[in-house]
Amino acid sequence: MMKLKILNYILILSLLLSTTVSAEPKFRYSFEEALEMALENSLEYESKANTIKKAYDAFDAAQSSAPKEVKFTGSMKKFISSQVDPAIKVEETYNNYQQALLDRNNTKVTIALNLRSAVIAVENAEMDLEEANLNKKIWEEELKQLELKFDKNLITKPEYENKKTDLENKLKDLDKYQDNLDEAYYKLNALLGRQNQKDIAITLDDTVVPLEKLDLDQIKKDMINRDLSIAQKKNERFVKKYYFDLIDLRYSKYTQDSLTDSMLDDIWEMYEEAKKDFETADMNYEKALENFDKEFDDMLEDIKDTMEQINEIKQDISEEERNAEISKLKYEARMITRSQYNSSLNRITLLKNDLRAAELQLNLKYAKLLAYSDLSKVVKE
Repeated sequence: MMKLKILNYILILSLLLSTTVSAEPKFRYSFEEALEMALENSLEYESKANTIKKAYDAFDAAQSSAPKEVKFTGSMKKFISSQVDPAIKVEETYNNYQQALLDRNNTKVTIALNLRSAVIAVENAEMDLEEANLNKKIWEEELKQLELKFDKNLITKPEYENKKTDLENKLKDLDKYQDNLDEAYYKLNALLGRQNQKDIAITLDDTVVPLEKLDLDQIKKDMINRDLSIAQKKNERFVKKYYFDLIDLRYSKYTQDSLTDSMLDDIWEMYEEAKKDFETADMNYEKALENFDKEFDDMLEDIKDTMEQINEIKQDISEEERNAEISKLKYEARMITRSQYNSSLNRITLLKNDLRAAELQLNLKYAKLLAYSDLSKVVKE
């Protein structure tokens, strides 16, 4: 009977230990699967369909009420109110409909980039926590050594108290890394519309392609075509140009001898106003393209800088690994302590985390660069 009780106790203890040691189970998703979850959970993305429908209905109504063709008759004011304004409304509502479609597609891209950022934030927070735990061991060991030094009167009491306070503050500050990880998981789960559990892993697709193998001109065109702000300025430019062309054409059809000076002044004022509005819209569009050119060049430079950073970290890791081999030999020969040898290994871990963090940033930067392009069409043969 006693043996049976002992066996049962051992069994229960082994189950408890296995529960404590085993890693928390994780649901694993590809990035595409996770994106579908995020899209289904997004009220903003869902609402875009209704916005598109309203925009199309407005376009359909404007088109139905507008004259079938523009007639260049009557006074300038009558011509504008009865012919130009309805024609312009058709163009504006059509542009609004196209922009609504574009906005929905761009919202999907934004959700995808936000999801990628959230996944990266979780991995970065996990690496930060790992580094914090490494520091915790080091600082706890330093505290023990500090106590020994003080007990043996190797340091003064003020030195002891100052160093102890410093180490205790560092250890206390480590709690924030667990909080950061909790917050990163919360944001990821919120995006996916699931309970806040640390039981999920999402595999990021590899977005990195050497820049020299990409058709950057086509990528740039794709980004411009999908930029909502530029599209709005382009459409505004088109509408103002169309408005001015109609006014200009009507102006050219007048027999000026039959008009009074007052009528001519009014017509000229409307003509000049339409011309100025077009020139302003044209300038705004060209300025937007100019700004985009700079932003695109900055994006490429940023990618190049991150690539250089990755190469530098890789070199540092190789050098640190060689140093670790030397430290191992010294430790085995009892020339250095175990703590000194562990410090050498910890430096490698920290550098590898730096490398991973830089690679994740590069992944995100490439995702932004290629967000609006078909990869099969922009990778050179």
